[in-house]
Amino acid sequence: MGKLLDLANPSLTAMTPEEKLIAALSKHNANHILYPPFLKRTKDLPKLKWNKVPFCKESRKKIPREKGVYAFAVEFVDDLLPTSSHILYIGKGGDIQSQNNLWKRYYDYLRTERIKDRPRICEMLRQWKGHLTYYYATVAPDVSTGDVEETLLDILIPPYNRGDFSAELTNLLKGANIL
Repeated sequence: MGKLLDLANPSLTAMTPEEKLIAALSKHNANHILYPPFLKRTKDLPKLKWNKVPFCKESRKKIPREKGVYAFAVEFVDDLLPTSSHILYIGKGGDIQSQNNLWKRYYDYLRTERIKDRPRICEMLRQWKGHLTYYYATVAPDVSTGDVEETLLDILIPPYNRGDFSAELTNLLKGANIL
């Protein structure tokens, strides 16, 4: 353990079950921004055919070796409840001059889950394990996945994205003390 965690440990072990539950609930709080006027940006997107798979090692064989965009969503499906989902993260696999693709990016996330080289993404993958859906759409060879990704980010403003927003949205989110 680290020095600060060692100092905090007596307080943490003294927590009541209710305090532990409150801490767990707080950990699962993901702020979502859904601003209806930004939904009009969908007209700026190319035609995308979204596919989805549960995020797990076995699903990798279903991911195409093509460039495209993807989204992680936390999704709860139960016959006794209405389906609920939230987009947590958006990314791209490959671009016009890149050899990367959706299949390779999918593997990067399976690897991140194990080695923790991206703390926020590792937190997302572990926190929502068993409830994550990986949505993906391939993009035509002459279309920039970076442009598509940026437009999707401007529309959906996922809570686990940080540095990939357009400059305009970044400034707005900083002004609203969201970033």
